[in-house]
Amino acid sequence: MTKILIIDDTAQLREDISDALELEGFEVITAEDGYTGLQIANEHLPDLILCDIMMPGIDGYEVLQLLKSNEGGLRFPFIFITALAERENFRSGMELGADDYLIKPFTISELFKAIDIRLSKHRSVENRIKSQIEKIENELENRIYELKMQIENQKNVIEDISTLNVEVVGQLNEKEAQLMHEALRSIETNIALQDIAKQLSEELQKKGTSEEQRRLLSDLKHKIQKKSALLNSLTAFQLKFNQTYPNFISRLFVLFPQLTQQDVIIISAIFINLNTNQIAVILGISPESVRKSKYRLKKKLGVDKDEDLANFIHELNGIN
Repeated sequence: MTKILIIDDTAQLREDISDALELEGFEVITAEDGYTGLQIANEHLPDLILCDIMMPGIDGYEVLQLLKSNEGGLRFPFIFITALAERENFRSGMELGADDYLIKPFTISELFKAIDIRLSKHRSVENRIKSQIEKIENELENRIYELKMQIENQKNVIEDISTLNVEVVGQLNEKEAQLMHEALRSIETNIALQDIAKQLSEELQKKGTSEEQRRLLSDLKHKIQKKSALLNSLTAFQLKFNQTYPNFISRLFVLFPQLTQQDVIIISAIFINLNTNQIAVILGISPESVRKSKYRLKKKLGVDKDEDLANFIHELNGIN
């Protein structure tokens, strides 16, 4: 049921408007002054507010300004009802952000028309935002799926190498080029994620967005930024390492074809003397997970548990 808040210091007017709205199926809440109206608005979050201007204490202008100053701004249509018909007062109210302006005395028909127009416009904005959120989520989901498939395909290629003999060495340069291609694709995905985050920021700046909508938009933006940061970190590291130490990964796969992509990243990071916490940041996992991965990596490389893993990896660079 649509909830409407009436803020007016005239009891008879509040009662008349309330009766008319309730007969039309609206849920009505009333307040006899601006201060009470503010409390009710913040507590009950009505779908629309009808507010008088000239009231003792906090007038209608102050009510509107205080509601707009809340976190998230004004979240529902706001219509002034007043006996002040001067153009200056009309302009002042609209400049403050009011959605409409009804001059007393007004007919019930005029009241219903104003309410219907503002509610319809507000719901149209809500539907548009929901549609855009769904579109963004679908695009993000598709991009992430494509990236996962690329990683899985690369993993399968690497695993297939274990079945080949030493003649595959001449083909590994091509595999390394493919890895660079995948890294560049990751950069493209990262740029796309940033564009989506920018669209969400623009939606958050628009008027008429409800608190729930803002929460959903902010959560989605946070997820996108987190995924973008992880992609950026991994991509930058892989590109820089491959440029600085060409053919290192190729030789690594020849010697240890059973290694996974994460194993290769950890070995590369240890090779350039990154510590456990720094590796955790690159991979987006906990330091404890890195330590466990190092332990499993020792087994794959045939390194004794008491032997220094970093020394072993540095010696690999000198093996032809």
